[in-house]
Amino acid sequence: MLIQEVILENFMSYEYARVPFKPGVNVICGPNGSGKSSLLLAISVALGQSYTERSRKLSDLIRWGKDRARVTLILDNTRKGKRRPVPKINKDQIFLTRVLRRDGKYWFELENRAATKKDVERLLARLGVDPDNMLIIMHQNMVEQFTLLSPQEKLRMVEAAVGLEPYRRNVLQAQKKLTRILSQEESINKLLESAEQTLNYWREQYERYQEKKQLLTKRRFLERELAWAEVAKRENIVKRLEAERRKKKDLLNEIEIETKVAAEHLQLGQGELEKLKSEWKRLFDERLSLEREKAKSESTISIYKQLLEETTTLEREIRSGNPSAQTSGLTENVERQ
Repeated sequence: MLIQEVILENFMSYEYARVPFKPGVNVICGPNGSGKSSLLLAISVALGQSYTERSRKLSDLIRWGKDRARVTLILDNTRKGKRRPVPKINKDQIFLTRVLRRDGKYWFELENRAATKKDVERLLARLGVDPDNMLIIMHQNMVEQFTLLSPQEKLRMVEAAVGLEPYRRNVLQAQKKLTRILSQEESINKLLESAEQTLNYWREQYERYQEKKQLLTKRRFLERELAWAEVAKRENIVKRLEAERRKKKDLLNEIEIETKVAAEHLQLGQGELEKLKSEWKRLFDERLSLEREKAKSESTISIYKQLLEETTTLEREIRSGNPSAQTSGLTENVERQ
């Protein structure tokens, strides 16, 4: 039995009820208004149907005075052989719930987690249940609708209910494949004839290919020989360049040695130059001092010469009897000295 139990909460006349089912045929009986149709309607609502037999909106199925209703189906997921019908859920029972609210919001819950209608449809497809098939869930007014269907539609509905619809699709596909294979037999014979002609053509092409392959082998051999000759030539060039490099390196070493010797000589010359500069400065200072002393001596000599001249002049004046003016000038000169 796919549905093991139905749990109703605030659904129509049910405040809370749990209805278990057993394997095989389960019969629900009771007087009018006892809730038989409500139980069937609850199962159809939980499976995702929007059909309501006695109202226009799903929110009208909520018990009077309540704001929310829940319908929970406990589905069988026990192993059938080595696999479960829904391998993704590793449990023997699957809890599928639909919640209805008075404000018109409805949603599904799968294993106490929110789920979409697509999730529920995939789950039911894994379990082989189509809730829209009236032979799966047949409400009170659907008997007349079923009788009005054509025999072909009734047959398809019965096959879908008992799980034979996939086999019908497989048979129809097999018939189409067989027809297509028979129609392709003649074309295959023509293809074989053209294949034989193509084979002869490709045999000739293969022989040409083998000849070309041999020529390419010879060409690769010659290219390798040419490459090795070029390698030997370049090795000789490398050796010659290496010898020239060594010569230039030796010459560079000699130049570096000469440069070091010249640098040492330059350093010695600079030391000598510094000494000469110091000596020249000392001599220059001595000469400057001598020049100053010379200038001073010349100044002194000039004064003495002037004094001598004045003395001589004074003597003449004394002798001539008028020494006054010259005597005063001589006195001043002597005082300056």
